[in-house]
Amino acid sequence: MSEESITEQIAVDLDKLKDRIAIINTTPLSDHSDEFAQVHALLQQALANLDGV
Repeated sequence: MSEESITEQIAVDLDKLKDRIAIINTTPLSDHSDEFAQVHALLQQALANLDGV
């Protein structure tokens, strides 16, 4: 994988993460736990992608 494609993947992951965090404020409180779990999974993926840099 080229350095440019890794950089693009990290940017995509961070954009997804920002979108998910923004969505949490608009979801019912009862759904926050599930939303935080999804954000956590996205954070793990973003960190895993950074390991490849």
